[in-house]
Amino acid sequence: MYTNIPNYRAVQWHTTLPFATSWWRSLGLLANTFAIESFVDEMAIKANKNPVDFRLAQLTDEELPERIKNVIKLASEKANYSDEIKGNRAMGFAASTDSNSPAAHVVDVSVVNNIIKVHKVVCAFDCGLIVNPDQVKAQCEGAIIMGMSAAMFEKMTLENGELYPTIYGPYDMALMKHSPKEIDVHFIQGKDIPLPVGEPPMGPIAAAIGNAIRRITGKRLTDLPLKLEG
Repeated sequence: MYTNIPNYRAVQWHTTLPFATSWWRSLGLLANTFAIESFVDEMAIKANKNPVDFRLAQLTDEELPERIKNVIKLASEKANYSDEIKGNRAMGFAASTDSNSPAAHVVDVSVVNNIIKVHKVVCAFDCGLIVNPDQVKAQCEGAIIMGMSAAMFEKMTLENGELYPTIYGPYDMALMKHSPKEIDVHFIQGKDIPLPVGEPPMGPIAAAIGNAIRRITGKRLTDLPLKLEG
């Protein structure tokens, strides 16, 4: 256990779905991190604490929590993170770890007429020894964009026991115009061996966007994709 929270319990349920499922990048990482980091951010708000400091205070001094702390600190520093709300614009923060590779994201988000816009993402990532930095940077950028698409656009529904849509035409996805103007990626070498890269950077993005929306609107969105009603 990597948390300083004294009363802690993790419970897992398995369920059989009425339709077939297949592989998807990051498996449950994006959705589970969205739930966990949304709840952590809500606790920070209720405690009237800076969300970065609140997260750091909950982590122990073991090796992996220390590496998580380091990406949290680096992302916060590089983004000049603030929980200040500036009109219709605010920052959101989230962190996660997958396959021993911690990541943290800070997003700069605005909400105008219930339209959510991500202007910038700052990513801090520790995948150990990096052999090809440019390739790892590209993987982080791709994971962030794919995570944004899933978090803000992509949706399937179940009708009469069948999944819809079944073709790409009506399937809503992020377009070039939805991409942030800047994705700023920073690395930490917390281990002396190469660690997984492709999926871990996807984890925090949905939660970070949701946490920014919470600050701007006062509404905690609990469903994906993230939508604000008129």
